[in-house]
Amino acid sequence: MQKLNVIGEKFITNEGYEVEIIEYKGFNNVTILFNDGTIKKVMMHPLRKGNVKHPYHKNYYDLGYFGEGSYSIVSKCGVCWRNIMGRCYNSNENSKNHSYKDCTVDERWHNFQVFARWYEDNYNPETMQGWHLDKDILVKSNKIYSPDTCAFVPAEINSLFINTSYERSKTYLGVTYHKRINKYEASIRKNKNGCYLGVFNTPEEAFQAYKTEKEKYIKEVADKWRDLIDLRVYEALYKYKV
Repeated sequence: MQKLNVIGEKFITNEGYEVEIIEYKGFNNVTILFNDGTIKKVMMHPLRKGNVKHPYHKNYYDLGYFGEGSYSIVSKCGVCWRNIMGRCYNSNENSKNHSYKDCTVDERWHNFQVFARWYEDNYNPETMQGWHLDKDILVKSNKIYSPDTCAFVPAEINSLFINTSYERSKTYLGVTYHKRINKYEASIRKNKNGCYLGVFNTPEEAFQAYKTEKEKYIKEVADKWRDLIDLRVYEALYKYKV
């Protein structure tokens, strides 16, 4: 079958880029040159319709882009990447969940392919089903999703720290005031169950009881998962101070 004489033919993509065909090896093997110098292999049919994506076009909250590589955006790592981008840059998500306020994604991870490579290197599907990507165990109170600050952790570990920053801004963690008796109760959650620690004359005393028991419990959970979690996570849990 005779090849089409399409070398040099130009198109405008739906993203607004001008592209030129620089090599044609068949209907499903066309090399195009974007007007910014980027080269990409595509198929002829979507090219003619303008349905080719620039790998560095920032179409996720004007920051994130697909990048150059073979990782699929329609995958578990693609879902994870879109989720963290949404947590940080979707105003609706921010308004619904105060814990994502002022969070950002490291510039390296704006490139989906870079994130996907990190994901593949750090996520084991055989042992980490249902685990969460955590950003503030390795670095306490961290607000940046990055390869230096993130790690996968089981839900039990992740739940140890949910909402603590918000609760701290309102009152002492783990402390409830009982007006009728003018005392302060301390309690902690273990294995999704409440654990009563006693009543105290001051909120400081109640918080100290909570702090002691919470730090002890965090170490117990760390020991439970020691053989499966990242060593950095284990060490951070053992050093964690409420």
